[in-house]
Amino acid sequence: YNNYVFECKSDIHYSKFCKQAAYSPSGIYWSLAWNKIAWCEGTMAPTSTPSAEPSLTPSAEPSLKPSASPSDEPSLKPSASPSDEPSLKPSAAPSDEPSLKPSAEPSLEP
Repeated sequence: YNNYVFECKSDIHYSKFCKQAAYSPSGIYWSLAWNKIAWCEGTMAPTSTPSAEPSLTPSAEPSLKPSASPSDEPSLKPSASPSDEPSLKPSAAPSDEPSLKPSAEPSLEP
C-alpha cells in the first residue's frame, strides 16, 4: 500500500487484527496490526494480508489453532472436557460412570 511493504505483527494479541479491514495497511488502525518494513520502488510488491482461505498445500507443521470444521478422522488425543452434543457413534463398551441423564426407555438387555 502506498509503495510500502508491510508485515503483520507477530504478537499474538495484535496479529488477529491483520484480516480486519479497519486494521489493513490502508485502514485507520493499521499501525496496531502491521509493521512498515520497507519502501517498494517497483521491484517488490507489497505483502498481502493473510488469506481468508486455506492453502491447497498443507504445511509441514501442525497449526496452533483448531480448525472450525470437524475432521473426518477421530482424534488420537480426546479432549479433557465432555461435549454438549451426543456422539453419533457411541462406544461399544460401557462407561465406568453413570449417566447424568438416563434414557426415557429401559434397555432390553441387563
